[in-house]
Amino acid sequence: MSEQQYPDYVYRMLAEAREVLAEDDFTTPDTAAICYEILALFPDCQEAADLVLEAFNDPWVIRDSRKAVGRLIDEWDDREWQQRRRLALSFHSMCRWEGQYREYDETLDPEDFCPSDVKEMLDEGHGQLLQDYLLGEKRGSEMAWPIFQEAIRRTNRPRAAMLWVADEYANKGFFVEAVEVLEQLLAEFPKDQEARRYWAEVRWWRDNQERIPWIPPKTSGDGRRFRQRMRQVDPEFAANEEAYMRPLEYMPPDMEKLPEGFELPEPIQAELIARIEEALSELEPAEIAYSSRVDWSYLDKIESGDVSISDFPAWAQYLLLDIDDPDQLVFMKHYLLEYFSNPPLPEDEDDGHWAIE
Repeated sequence: MSEQQYPDYVYRMLAEAREVLAEDDFTTPDTAAICYEILALFPDCQEAADLVLEAFNDPWVIRDSRKAVGRLIDEWDDREWQQRRRLALSFHSMCRWEGQYREYDETLDPEDFCPSDVKEMLDEGHGQLLQDYLLGEKRGSEMAWPIFQEAIRRTNRPRAAMLWVADEYANKGFFVEAVEVLEQLLAEFPKDQEARRYWAEVRWWRDNQERIPWIPPKTSGDGRRFRQRMRQVDPEFAANEEAYMRPLEYMPPDMEKLPEGFELPEPIQAELIARIEEALSELEPAEIAYSSRVDWSYLDKIESGDVSISDFPAWAQYLLLDIDDPDQLVFMKHYLLEYFSNPPLPEDEDDGHWAIE
């Protein structure tokens, strides 16, 4: 459907979204919510999808979101599962889906949130998924999927179970899986407007997860930057690097909490996973027609060590020249690089310099 064919109310909703965005920096999630309502009705409405990204690119939103995520995950931590956590934290903070806090809704029948007939299975799947989300143990997410699917098959409340599973995946940053479960739900309950609205939001994040402006660009996920930085700041890590990088032992599901006769699939062979990852690494990366307002090149400079005092403005150079301790000097250089990577805030753009907090 071309843009000219959308009903008039779609353009009124787009206009409303822009008015909301102009009100205040804190209205960004509300602007996005209106756009998701449009995308739930017309998934191909590119103007609505683009407006979400435009709202997310507000300098204040970028700065505040970077600070919030950065308190939990350093931007130089390039381990794959930490990238997923950044996405999950960002999704949760920006989400305005009405069902987001169903667990605490006293007017809702608890059975409509988490069906009791498969609660143990869902909890077990949750524990498996956490091992990937928090520790990078991929076998956890690999085992979670068949457990969740079996729970959906067995429950007397499939709609509630599917919505629970989709929400679990979305809030852990597994947007591909969340969309798949929501589409499974909509295939069975095509008139479910709550699920369709959530599907539109999660689908947007699935398609734009590499464009979130306050999240560093995706890397190979091998933790190269993390290793290098940790060697600099933690002598114990440097002395026992491989032991620190080795993941905790995988905890398989408790079969006593799973139905009798249910069998988990055999784990995917590590050799096969390695071959697939090698083949994927040889593919040309898809080009994303998007330029971030954040200058992420500072991460490359930290990694390469190519940081000169002359890279900074005069006031910062004087500050650095007064530092005698080599470790403190390196720390301050890295801090300033991150500081200057922020986009200028609106009131500073005319002055041609960055704000100093």
